[in-house]
Amino acid sequence: MLQIIIFSFNRAIQLDTLLSSFVEYWKNPSYQVDIIYNTSDDFFQKGYELLMNKFENNNCIHFHKESKGCRSYTAKEILGSAGNLKHYFKYPAIKHPRSNFRPLMIKLMEESEAREIMFMTDDAMYIRPVDIPTEVFDWINEDPKHRQFSLRLGIGMNAQPAAIRELDEYLEWKLKDVPHMNNWGYYFSVDAHIYNKALILDFYKRYIFVNPNTLEGYIEAKLKRRGYVNEERSFKEAKLLSFPINMVQTFSDNESLGVSTEKLNQYYLDGYTLKYPIPEEINIFQVYPDHLIIEKDGCKEILKINN
Repeated sequence: MLQIIIFSFNRAIQLDTLLSSFVEYWKNPSYQVDIIYNTSDDFFQKGYELLMNKFENNNCIHFHKESKGCRSYTAKEILGSAGNLKHYFKYPAIKHPRSNFRPLMIKLMEESEAREIMFMTDDAMYIRPVDIPTEVFDWINEDPKHRQFSLRLGIGMNAQPAAIRELDEYLEWKLKDVPHMNNWGYYFSVDAHIYNKALILDFYKRYIFVNPNTLEGYIEAKLKRRGYVNEERSFKEAKLLSFPINMVQTFSDNESLGVSTEKLNQYYLDGYTLKYPIPEEINIFQVYPDHLIIEKDGCKEILKINN
């Protein structure tokens, strides 16, 4: 069984797209999906309530809303590991956590019986069947500190580096041989990479963060510094794509198309579902479409995106 943790904020309709595509395409292994979500107000909460009702009969998908009133970090926690103090002052939000994001995630990981874990964000969509054989997990667990497996990469994706080797069924590379901080060179990613859970849980307990944005880059830097998860494999075709049509965080100035989350949530409350157009040529993980497809009662409409 694989534990999958998905992060979501104010994007119920986009999370519906991800979950619907996941259920359609996921074949193996068995899974436990834990969704950590939050909302800014009741308007967005109503969207998640609709979504939870839609998936209430799937016993493998669980929703967990963040709660307010999380305690501040203690001096021992801040000073307990190299880098925590700098991280604490770099991000003001860490000084006064608004939710229980970190303790909730650690609790969910501790309670799961899965040996491996994968993280995702709510703005992705599966496009191909996912059937991960046992040999992939055996390969990871032969050397769990140094191996990871990606579902979002494939031949010709994101200016594939020359160091990528083709095996019978997979692509394989060492992270030291590819450019760092591109799609092939991340030591840690919340975009569909599989890791040994015990390794990641140990790092989560050592280091401080309050949301996915203060988590990803920090943990990536710590794993890279130790040379961990420095061997990677993927299938020869990407199994999912990311569609950054909007941005719901303010920590990083990531590129997005600026589509209104309020407008999309109203569509969802009105009974519409959303799909992204799949490019004819798939050569990049993050796709910036010029339109969206919404559907209600079997009727499809095209929503143009004005860039």
